[in-house]
Amino acid sequence: MLTVPPIHPSQKDNKNMNTIEFIQSTLFELYRSFVTEVEPLTDEEMFYRPTTEANSILFLLWHFPRSGDSAFHAVSTEEDALSVWKRERWYQQFGMQESDSGTGFGPSQVAEFRPNKNLLINYVESVRLSINDGLSSMTESDLDKPLHSNNPRLTVGRHIQSNIIGHGFFHLGEIRFLKGLQGHPFPR
Repeated sequence: MLTVPPIHPSQKDNKNMNTIEFIQSTLFELYRSFVTEVEPLTDEEMFYRPTTEANSILFLLWHFPRSGDSAFHAVSTEEDALSVWKRERWYQQFGMQESDSGTGFGPSQVAEFRPNKNLLINYVESVRLSINDGLSSMTESDLDKPLHSNNPRLTVGRHIQSNIIGHGFFHLGEIRFLKGLQGHPFPR
């Protein structure tokens, strides 16, 4: 099983972080938390859905990095940046379509989604590393670039903040809630 180290490398030197390093550190903690939350769970606990309309932990563990992978590589400064999902053909390993992200999946699609947990954790780690590397090639001024000329307030940095970081913490909370419903205490 893949285990993510306890701290991001930028925190080892006790130096001041710039904005890119802050984002990297935040995402490192977010991805580490996803993996830490699911490592002790059984398959039954990963598949648990309190209602037929609810997402499973397993589904959330896939959907967040899948959507973050797409969101980041859509704004990456790297030429022809493909998502990890496409570049490494993870969709084939999951038996899915290249366009699948989980957004708009119905209850039956969520129920049928049952990949191996270790495969999923390896995908999570691959996405984390790719985003971290992509951020390393960005400058702080890249974060201020507008995504669309008709909406200059929507910048690369705001896109990362809301579509990756905010989205990720939302789904991490869902995972913790689903664990709580199954009797797992919240880690303190």
